[in-house]
Parts: sequence; C-alpha cells; structure tokens
Amino acid sequence: MKSNIVLKILALVIALFSVTLLAYTIAEEHRTDELNTVLDPLTFTGTWQASDGAAPQPLTADTKIDSDQNPSVILTGHFSQNINDGSPILFRVSNIRVQLYKNGTEIYSFGQPGAYPSFSKSPGNQWDVLLAPGGVAASDTITIRLENIYPSNNEQAFNLFLENLFMGDSGVLFRDLVTTSGSSLLLGGFILLMGLVLLAAVIILKIIRTPLSWAPFHLSLFTIASGLWIFLDFHIISLLVTTNVFTNILDILSLSLIMPFLGLYLLDFVKSRARYAISGCVYAGLAFTLFFLLVQSLGIWDGYELLTPLTLLDAAAVIIILFSLIYENAHNPQRDTRFILFSCGICFIGFGDIVNYYLGFLPFNLFFKLGFTLFILAQLSYMVRYTRNTLAAARKTQALEKELVQNRIAIMLSQIQPHFLFNALTAIKQLCAIDPEKAEEAVGQFAGFLRGNLDSLSHTGAIPFEKELTHIENYLSLEKMRFGKRLSIAYDIGVSDFSLPPLTVQPLVENAVRYGVTKKPSGGTVTLSTQETEDSVILTISDDGVGFDPSVKKEDGRSHIGIDNVRSRLENQCGGRLTVTTVLGSGTTATIILPKKGGSTE
Repeated sequence: MKSNIVLKILALVIALFSVTLLAYTIAEEHRTDELNTVLDPLTFTGTWQASDGAAPQPLTADTKIDSDQNPSVILTGHFSQNINDGSPILFRVSNIRVQLYKNGTEIYSFGQPGAYPSFSKSPGNQWDVLLAPGGVAASDTITIRLENIYPSNNEQAFNLFLENLFMGDSGVLFRDLVTTSGSSLLLGGFILLMGLVLLAAVIILKIIRTPLSWAPFHLSLFTIASGLWIFLDFHIISLLVTTNVFTNILDILSLSLIMPFLGLYLLDFVKSRARYAISGCVYAGLAFTLFFLLVQSLGIWDGYELLTPLTLLDAAAVIIILFSLIYENAHNPQRDTRFILFSCGICFIGFGDIVNYYLGFLPFNLFFKLGFTLFILAQLSYMVRYTRNTLAAARKTQALEKELVQNRIAIMLSQIQPHFLFNALTAIKQLCAIDPEKAEEAVGQFAGFLRGNLDSLSHTGAIPFEKELTHIENYLSLEKMRFGKRLSIAYDIGVSDFSLPPLTVQPLVENAVRYGVTKKPSGGTVTLSTQETEDSVILTISDDGVGFDPSVKKEDGRSHIGIDNVRSRLENQCGGRLTVTTVLGSGTTATIILPKKGGSTE
C-alpha cells in the first residue's frame, strides 16, 4: 500500500512536469514566431592594452587575453558591422565590470559598485543587453574597459566576453543555446527533480511511520545539491533568472554541500573505524560551507574567491573517502558496502573536473556530468530495491507484532479458563467458612494472579524476573489451596537480577501442575530453579509427574499453546531458547536459556 502511494506521487510529479513542459513549448513557439530569428555574431577588432599608459597590442578574432595576468584591460577598435538604432547587443559578462564608449561618450556600463548588493563583489555571471542609442556604425571608435573581479579564478572572463557578442533577441539566443549546449540544463533539471521526488517519498514514508534508515534522505540531499549545481549553467540559466548575485551564491553553496552530503550518505553503510575519516570529511565540508556563508554575508570574500581552497578540500576528501571505502570493504565485507564502493568509483570519474579546473583541456563539468549520471542511476536503482525490501520488512514486522498481540491474548485466556476460575472461587468460598483470614489472603492472591495476566497485554518489552516470580507464586498458591499435599513446590533461585518477556515461565509451571504432578495419584513436586553462566541465564521448570507427549492434544482439545507461544516470544523478543524434555511416567523438564547482552540479561 505504501509503495503504491510513492508510485502515485511519482506519477503525479511526472504528469505535472510534462504538462508544464508542453505548455512552455507552445508559449515559446508563439513568442518566437514574432521575433527576429536571426542572431548575428559580432566581432570586435583593434588593439588592447593593460592600462592607459601601456603599449597597445593587436586585437584580432584569435587574440586570447589572460584576465588573471591582466585583471583590467582597455580595448579600442570597431565592431564588424553596423548596428541599427535600438538593435539589441548581447554581452556575456562573467563576473566582470564593463564600460563601453562610442567616440568618447559612455553608452553602456555594467557591474559598477552600487548597482548590486553591497555584500557581493560581483554583479553576477550573466548575459546582458545594450539597446544601442542612435546605433553604432562600423566606423565608430569603440572603447571598452573590462575589469576582472576575481583575478585568481576567472582567467577566461575577457575571452568569454569577446567570443560572445551578438546582435539579436535574447529569446532567439536562449533557443539556440538550448539546442547547442542545453545538456547541463536538461541533465541538471532531471537530477534535481529525481532528488526532490526522493525527498518527498522519504518524508511521506516517515509521516506514515515506515521504519526507514537515513540513507534515502541523505541521498536525496546529495542528489538535490548535485543536480542544482549542474542546472546552474550560467551560459543559459542567466537568460531565465535575473537574480544573478543570488545564483552566484547558490552555485557555490550547492557545490560546497555536495561532498558533505555524499559523506553523510556513505556513513549510513560504513561501520568500521573508517567512519571517523569520512566523518572528518563531512565536518570539514560543513565547516567550509558555514565559513563561506559567514564571509559572504559580511562582504569579506565572495564564494568564487574561495573556489581554489574548495576544490583542494574536495580533492582531499575524495582520496580519504575512497581509501575509507576500501578499508571498510576489507574489514567489513558486506554486499551493500561492495555496491557503494563500486558505484562511488564510478562517481569519482566526476572529480576529474578538479584536474580539468586547473588544466582546462575539456569543457568544465564534463567529467562530473558523466560520472554523476552513472552514479545516480546506480543509487536510484539501489534505493528502489532498498525501499522495496524495507517495506516488505515493515509488513513482516507488523504481522509479527499482530501475531505477538494475538499470542499474548491467547496466553492470557489460556490462564483464565472457566474451570480454573470456578475451582479457585469454590476453594475461597469454603475457606470463608472455616478460615476467614486465609480466605482473605487467597482473595489477594487471586486478584494478583488476574492482574498479572491483564498486565501482560500492555507489556511489549521485558519485565523483571521478580515480577514473573510473584505471578507464579500467586498461581501456585491458588493451585496448592485446591490440591493440598498432593502438590509440593520447590524453589532454587540462584539468580534473580535479569529480565524476560512476560508470561514465559508461568505457562510452563501450569503445564507441570495440570498435566504433570496432579495427574499422578500420589501427587508430586514442581521445582523452579535459576542459575547463571558466563554468557546466559538458565531457568529450569521440572516435575516428577506422569510426563506427556507434546504432539498429543490436551484433554480440552487444545494443543500446548503455552509452550508454542513461549518458544516463539523468547526467540523474537530476546533471542532466547526453550527446550522441553519429557519421559512418560517420570516427569517433564522445561529449560529456558536467556543470552546476556552487554554483560547482563535484559
């Protein structure tokens, strides 16, 4: 039933996502029909110099400017074609400040202090647009001043600006970018959606009290953080979201949380001393995230200024986690551990981007996209299997709990049979006439016996042996009142400081009385003893009665339900064992063995 709820939620999310996507597609088709579908690339050529007094250097379409070595430059030259009055010019500004002059007059400015929140040093990583006033002729002298805000982490910023100059509509640009390089947006959106669905499923299962571990929750956080980081491809996302400082911070925040959330997920499977190493990585990652939020909110450092230490921290964490998983698999070889180690090995392909970040030989995020996609598919497959097994175990547990309640009721009812009540009350009535004081004592014992049976319905855990012993003594006092000298009781209590499930000894004592010594004309003795060994407590209930055959039903047509239920409850509740040895004509011995836990039996 619970799995059906999760499937219905997943189906609803997919349906809503599909409807939204289709509606957006129709709206975009109507909108782009009205747009100028031509997107003209612009080229800027001339000269560039590092400062006003520096020697100009040629600027061509092939020129590359290192914005780390030259944090501010002045470009002087011309656009490759005429730009009509009001025609939009699209710029790709990646955490830089821009001032544009036409024939000495400023016509555009971006990223100047005061134009964005003061706690951020950068106006963002985005596309911006200039509606050229009066147009720009190819013969006009254009001066562009560029300033790199993050000199140590943004070496391609000026080249990105020069290589992404267009004349046209931003809607057409968005359509073209999605067509040519929209994989990050689609992949990130898919991963983010899967993470949100998994998180919603975990919350619902927790609300309906399904016994789940924290592994699915931690996996959902890791998936959401990773999907969000992939989704925030600034080359496209800035055309959709205009809160660019917000997306800058969100980008670093999601990146800094990926490693801690991965560590939390792995800790759900690691049981050896390797937990300490992985926990250290988690704490280090969370501490870095907290530090980033603090210095960002105070305007001391931006997240992109901390990108180098973050990548070094992640690289160290990758190595530590990898060796920790190898250690765990060697010292605690379990199926789940091997699977996690294998799938994480796939995921670590993604951290080739740490090397790529410094070498820049391939598009950034390429390794991460590949590795994470394979990893998340493996983890989702594992979580489906894990959730299915957990739900099956929960159903089995509920069935066992229901059976346990029914067994407790059956045990209680088996102790309060009408003939026993009749015999006990008749004996008390007779005592009222000949020995009122003893009758009063018997009434108290009878009430205590009934209370003990009723209490067993409300106790789901273990009870002290002394409480079970009191219940046995009340029962035996009532039976001895009936059978007199034919029933003898012997106690040999070597240890009493332990616990056991309720009504586990009394049914065995009842069998010894009713089907052992009282079936013998001369009667007999019921002996209850306890003793302690190094790893267990042993209870023995023995009699010298007639014995019985456990496979034969009792006189009232019922099987020995007490023995069956006692054995079942001992096994399920405390790992105990019950053995019954009987010899016809010689008597019966029932032995309960309770294992100790942590040095004591609980």
